[in-house]
Amino acid sequence: MSTEHSGEPDGRRYYITTAIDYPNGKPHLGHAQEKVAADVIARYHRLLGHDTYYSGGVDENSQHVLRAAEANEVDPRVWVNTMNEAFRQAWSKLDVSYDYWIRTTEERHIRASQEMFRRAQRRGDVYKSTYAGWYCPNCNNFYTAEELVGGRCPNHPTLSPEWLEEENYFFALTTYSDRLKEHIEAHPEFIVPASRRAEVLGLIKQGLRDFSVSRQVRPGTRAWGVPIPGDPQQVIYVWFDALTNYLTTVGFPDDEERFAHYWPADAHVIGKDITRFHCLYWPAMLLSAGLPLPRQIAVHGFISLEGQRFSKTLGNSIDPVELVDAVGSDAVRYYLLRNLSFASDGDFSRAGLLRHYNDELGNDLGNLLNRVVTMIQRYRQGVVPRAGTFNELDEELRQLAEETRLRAGAALEAWEIGAAFTATWNFVRRTNQYLEQNAPWKLARQPEQAERLDTVLYVAAEATRLLAILLSPYIPAACERILAQLGLDPVQHGAWEREARWGSVEMERVAQDGVLFPRLDPSALDGI
Repeated sequence: MSTEHSGEPDGRRYYITTAIDYPNGKPHLGHAQEKVAADVIARYHRLLGHDTYYSGGVDENSQHVLRAAEANEVDPRVWVNTMNEAFRQAWSKLDVSYDYWIRTTEERHIRASQEMFRRAQRRGDVYKSTYAGWYCPNCNNFYTAEELVGGRCPNHPTLSPEWLEEENYFFALTTYSDRLKEHIEAHPEFIVPASRRAEVLGLIKQGLRDFSVSRQVRPGTRAWGVPIPGDPQQVIYVWFDALTNYLTTVGFPDDEERFAHYWPADAHVIGKDITRFHCLYWPAMLLSAGLPLPRQIAVHGFISLEGQRFSKTLGNSIDPVELVDAVGSDAVRYYLLRNLSFASDGDFSRAGLLRHYNDELGNDLGNLLNRVVTMIQRYRQGVVPRAGTFNELDEELRQLAEETRLRAGAALEAWEIGAAFTATWNFVRRTNQYLEQNAPWKLARQPEQAERLDTVLYVAAEATRLLAILLSPYIPAACERILAQLGLDPVQHGAWEREARWGSVEMERVAQDGVLFPRLDPSALDGI
């Protein structure tokens, strides 16, 4: 991502993706951080005026999706339709602003996957061989005996992989070892953070293995997946088909104009458990197909639930829909993002959510808006006053506003989402401090201080307006309400460059509309 943005929006396009999830069960909060984090970046680029395209979806062709349907005695098509709606509802509840939602059972995706397979075949990168190894159906990956932990999958410790031996099609990944290494070393921004880049280079150094790209349709079992072109007894291995979704969503192979506009992707956002597939398999597949590589792969850590791993198999999870219904989308987004660093793992706790909601969203931001709007109504009949001469405190806050915009933007460009949020929240606290230092409630009792009161009220209102723009990628619904109470329209495309500058928008009247973040009682999370 470029860090040089000034003046008018530059009209650039920006294509960002999140990993598509297996719909073998309903989504839980462990899935949510990635989607919300990528949503922040997508919203930021829209604020820069970029032609932003954000895609996500569900990975329906996995065998363990089929097994989940069978275990629940539901037709697989009915199952994936039901799960698809559950995932869409969860991300909609969290205000995740996808531009395209893909299901890998769509006909257009089947065409795209088969085209990628044909291209690899034509280049001589696909061959038939017999595979034997330990296979985990939950991560759709083969492991050597040395990679297993106590005989169990390293990523799913409750599951014992099954021994699988069959004739498959293979992709010649080893052919691309040198080219992958050269690309990663020549483009340090390709994999971020740097620690993940080092891990991927370590995998190449250990020696890559060709990987299976098909599964046999066993006698007496239902065919599930994308058929291999010319060989209906094999279906495309889920990772080869799943990774292709990033092409399907932007028109490959049918819409050449759309595809040329949006590809290559600017950023794939993924979890650390799937780096091998995205940082090695996927680039090799694209090289084989003669297609440009994505510009960046941003890898985040895991989030735990009160010190324990989120796990559908262990039953340790939180339903994001229930959580949003209890505390609101902005509260959940805020807590997931406030300290987020892609370089480390995080933890979610119910007590932490309640504490930070009340102390920060309620006391810091909600109280700031309430004070500004209430005082303008009380002292100036709801009309936002014009500022008089600025003193040192006024000028300091004005300078901090621009510094915050630049600092937050630079942090977002570097995927330091928590750092960007912290910089912006410091501006929230400094604006509250500004009100305490100037005490407009005291100025209002001194007629000779009318101009000073006008200036303080204007400065506080303007700072609050700017905060609504700078915070809108994180807590969009609340920021829309802030702007409405300041008598303004919702945040606009390109606002980071135009409206997020001091004095760039004229405010006229405020319109108080209830408490932004009503105090939460601990009982709000009972049963969640």
